[in-house]
Amino acid sequence: MAAEPRPLLGGFGYAALVSLLARRLEFRRGRVVNAIAAAGQRSMTCYLAQSVIWALVFTPFLLDLSAVLTVTTTALLALATWIATVLLAHHMHRAGRRGPFEVLVRRVTYRRPV
Repeated sequence: MAAEPRPLLGGFGYAALVSLLARRLEFRRGRVVNAIAAAGQRSMTCYLAQSVIWALVFTPFLLDLSAVLTVTTTALLALATWIATVLLAHHMHRAGRRGPFEVLVRRVTYRRPV
């Protein structure tokens, strides 16, 4: 039996919608867009920070809140974690600092100080 093509086409539509929105906001960058762009420039650092939060909250020998948190509270935790990493990235951007893990990747890749 063949798979339904609708989810795949929906993904393309979603990607196109995000692209159109990005084009529209390209020259009207406010604080929110700049903060999200800063998170994109420090994506490895943000990803690893979010991973630490999730590991801390859900690992059985740490906080193990998996039985306590509902779907709603987990979604709120995810939103709060994402907002915190975006604010952290924006703070680093304003201070003129790169993300520590982006610096580490460059140092390992190019084998010289950044």
